[in-house]
Amino acid sequence: MARSRFRYGLIGGLLLILTGCTTELAYNTLPFWIHYYIDDIVNLRPEQSRQVKVDLDKIQQWHRTHELPAIAERLGLIATHSTERHTMAQLRDHQEAVKARIHATLQAFVPATARLLDSFDDQQAQALTQWMEDEIQKATERRAKRSQDEQFAYQRDDLEEDTEEWIGSAARHQQPLFAEMAEYQQAAMPTFRQVRERLVSRLFAIIKNRQSIDTEAALSEWVDDVVAWRAGPETETEMAIYRSRRLDWLLRLDRSLDEDQRSQLVDNLIEWQTRLNEMNR
Repeated sequence: MARSRFRYGLIGGLLLILTGCTTELAYNTLPFWIHYYIDDIVNLRPEQSRQVKVDLDKIQQWHRTHELPAIAERLGLIATHSTERHTMAQLRDHQEAVKARIHATLQAFVPATARLLDSFDDQQAQALTQWMEDEIQKATERRAKRSQDEQFAYQRDDLEEDTEEWIGSAARHQQPLFAEMAEYQQAAMPTFRQVRERLVSRLFAIIKNRQSIDTEAALSEWVDDVVAWRAGPETETEMAIYRSRRLDWLLRLDRSLDEDQRSQLVDNLIEWQTRLNEMNR
């Protein structure tokens, strides 16, 4: 599975929609593994297990039929635009399209998730909440082990590694770009944490109050805010600044590509477009 991130790029975001899996086999077996992990966490009752399997199969069929073609089409468009330097308008359009695909996929899970949460007894709800708290604590402890300099290096290297998966080896003149973006991420980290904590708190409240609220409506609104990474007016300005910097950074990274890097990027995009079209057959 893909590493958990607080940011996604144009291409990475599109492939994130495949739930972080990078092979056709993983995609085809997702319903099995999602059911397996849910059952492992909350110990599903037989009727819940049957319903989860039915829901997951329907969601995957919908995703295969409706979303894979849309993702493949977008990858093709990015490939076409990547033969030359992108304009800011093109990058902005791609970003909005990525968000739309992620939003559509997450919203597709909302009715089934609400149905499952509504069926939980208190013991199952507690098991899920405890598992989430444990995972958050583990992630927090991992981050706490890194000094500020180590965290900066980790983010810089992570950006470079992700970029090189698409364009090949980064050139020396591109190194400062990765350091620059890592600095932006470091500066925005307090805002990211604030948004994350509020979103997690809301999710816990939905689970706790599932029997006295419209769970589906609450989850749908929560998904909207997750995709927008939104947690109230006090974080809007800082998030807007970060998004503006990220878009400008993507534009300058794109303009820094040499002919070989641009060619490899286009080839990789077309390869993924072909793979997704084949998965849809």
